[in-house]
Amino acid sequence: MQKTWQVELEEKVKKYLDGYSACHDYYHLDRVRDNALEIAKEVKCDLEVLEAASLLHDIGYKSFEHDDANHHLYSMKIAQEWLPEVNFPVEKIDDVVEAIRLHDNYHWDENGEKTNHTETRIIQDADRIDAIGAIGMVRLTYFYGEKKKAVYSDEPIPKSDKAWLGHSLLDQIKRDPMKKWENLNYDISRKLSKERNEFTKQFYKTLKSELFHHHGFGPYKNH
Repeated sequence: MQKTWQVELEEKVKKYLDGYSACHDYYHLDRVRDNALEIAKEVKCDLEVLEAASLLHDIGYKSFEHDDANHHLYSMKIAQEWLPEVNFPVEKIDDVVEAIRLHDNYHWDENGEKTNHTETRIIQDADRIDAIGAIGMVRLTYFYGEKKKAVYSDEPIPKSDKAWLGHSLLDQIKRDPMKKWENLNYDISRKLSKERNEFTKQFYKTLKSELFHHHGFGPYKNH
């Protein structure tokens, strides 16, 4: 029996990301796919585009860590190469690539680009859901460790509207995951991730309290 494109793509992704960072490994992609398919139960869309984009949206992190801000560009190139190889419907490849292009875009950021592309908006939500809650906090902490960034910093926090700044873990939780839930595209996305959002807020509050206890208020007095 011939393998479906889904099975072939899964095998490619698993092999390519074997042993890769837990921040953007196969399991992250698989969770995003699960989140996306849950959202799709209430939002009409192309499920094939959604599944392929979920499995490939962050594939471009590997081998391009030096340019991770542009990981979407590398993911797009890999998608264009791999999808024909697994016999994915050719006429849908452009939609997959478009979803990947804007999956990590923050339209509340100064450089954000808004979109009405349904599969893109679902992938945005599915990916952001995996960035909040317990999983989200573990992934962000892991990512900051890999980047050798501080949990907190005595340096003044730069003024910026950018979602990603890299000042300190504490600052980034407030700057990014704390905003993700309120900026989700769909009500169903907020419903699915409400408890994760509450966990994220409590985690931030507890972390800040413990840091204040040991290090004083310093630059965090306005957090």
